[in-house]
Parts: sequence; structure tokens; C-alpha cells
Amino acid sequence: MDRPSDRPRHEEYPDQTRAAVIAAARRLFAENGFFQTRVEQIARLSRVSPATVYAQCAGKQGLLRSLMDSWTQDPMVTRFEHEALAADDAALVMQTLGTAYLKITEQWGDVVRVVIDVAPHDDESGAVLATAQRRHNRSLTTICRHLEDLGALRDDVDARLASRIITYYYGIDGLLRTRDVFGWSLKRSNEWLLAHASAAVLRGQASKERISAASRPVPKTLPASRTFENSLAFLAFSAMTFSSMVSLATRR
Repeated sequence: MDRPSDRPRHEEYPDQTRAAVIAAARRLFAENGFFQTRVEQIARLSRVSPATVYAQCAGKQGLLRSLMDSWTQDPMVTRFEHEALAADDAALVMQTLGTAYLKITEQWGDVVRVVIDVAPHDDESGAVLATAQRRHNRSLTTICRHLEDLGALRDDVDARLASRIITYYYGIDGLLRTRDVFGWSLKRSNEWLLAHASAAVLRGQASKERISAASRPVPKTLPASRTFENSLAFLAFSAMTFSSMVSLATRR
């Protein structure tokens, strides 16, 4: 039999209420958009008063920050970082990193999308995005220093540059961008990003094997129109990545 909580029941109500409000906000932000969602709708879905939404969660801005905190401080973020730092094989480090991006996007992609979409139009949301980016960069830089300590980086790439290159491919929304541009699944998108990010930062055979196994180049038998479409898709991906990085840079 489960052991009952030592906390008095009346002390559990605020936590339960807050969780219900955050869950309602996440659903409505994803379905309707942040700006289109009203506090009254969140209150109705979570079965509380609008005043409670403000008191428990500081309104929509507070809810967005709470969702970002849940995403960037999810226990699996720390778990995957520890796994990457424990690996002594560069390809395994990159594989663990790619899996982390994939699992986090599968779990929190809707929140990532909302934060990315809202940030350019709202200063407080921009601050939320900047915090998410700092947390991402801090963790990624630690992993890239580990790759540098392993002697796994290319001669012309140090830990700082490796972090920037991987951010160019993955960032906090790279899997979502790749899926949108190419029409792939998140898994296929991760294979492509991992192949090219590995080739860009790692020395030796590991990066060559990774890109040859996962990049799946366009067959020569494809019609010229399909090849052209793939080229346009990659250009669109590059433009979206550059635009995203510029937007983040201006927020710093």
C-alpha cells in the first residue's frame, strides 16, 4: 500500500491548483496561440477563477515562464548531460546529445514553439527565451569541452566554436525547423542533424561514418524538379536557422 503523504491536505491544494492551471495554459497556448488565449479561458479550463490564475501563476507571462522552466529544467536534461559527460567515445557523446534533443523536443516541442513564436513580439517573452537559451548554451558548452578534452574535435574547432556549430544545427528548435522544412519525422530530422553536426565538429572516421550512414543523399534518379525542391528546402532551412540565431542574438 502506498504511504500517505505527510503534508496536510489543505497544503496540497495550491500545488494541485497550480499544476491544473499550467496544464490548461499549455493546452490552450498550443491550440490557440499565446496572444489569442485569454486568462478567462485558462481559468475556465482549469476550473478556477481568473483571480486564481493571477495569484497562483502571475497571469499568462508567469505561466509561459513556468512552462519554460519545466522544459529547460526537466530531469532528463541533467540525465542526458551526465550520460554525455560519462562517455569516452566522441560518436557516443554526439549520439547521446542528439537523443537528448529528440526526447526533449518530443516532450516539450509545443512549449518550445510557443516561446519561439511569441518572443519577437513581447519583451517579457523575449526574456523567457533568453533564459532558455542561456541554460541550453551552458549545458552544451560543458559537453563540447568534454569533446575537446577527449581530443575529438577537428583541428580548426575548439569547444566554443563546436558549441556554436551545434547550436546552428540544433539550437533549441532545430528539430522543429528541420521537420517543418523537409517534412520529415522528428526521428529522421535528428538523424540528418546529427550526421551533419558530427561531420562539422568531429575529427576522423567517426564523423565520416556518421554522415554516410544517416544523411541519405538524394538519389541521382530523382527527377530534376525533386532535386530542385530539396535544394530550396535546404536553403529555407538555412534561412530559418540564420533568422532564429539573429533573433536570439538581439535579445542578449
